[in-house]
Amino acid sequence: MYRLISHSSKISPFPEDIYRAVKQVSQYVIGTSYIEIGDDYQYVNYAGETMILQLDHHRLVKTPGFEIILTDIDDLQFEIINDLVYVTITRDENDYRFLLTYAKEKEEIKEENEEVIE
Repeated sequence: MYRLISHSSKISPFPEDIYRAVKQVSQYVIGTSYIEIGDDYQYVNYAGETMILQLDHHRLVKTPGFEIILTDIDDLQFEIINDLVYVTITRDENDYRFLLTYAKEKEEIKEENEEVIE
């Protein structure tokens, strides 16, 4: 015989989808170089392509292409604090801040014809 001790329509009080999405984003950006950080995060991936993580109609998306990483968010902000990149996701008036990666600025590309003088 079984008895129902308690019932909750929401098993976990933590927004697990946010944690999974941030884990996925951190895997995309770890070790990459950033171009711009603010409302969106523009970076160069390992293949040399420029990628953008941004808020689009209450969704965290990655472009080019259009990969929806997270839905139902109110705000998204990227920032650098002490040479580390953080993302803050706002949902239902709650802010969730996560460390993504070390802030490595995109280096200037040297011209191919430039000669090194020793």
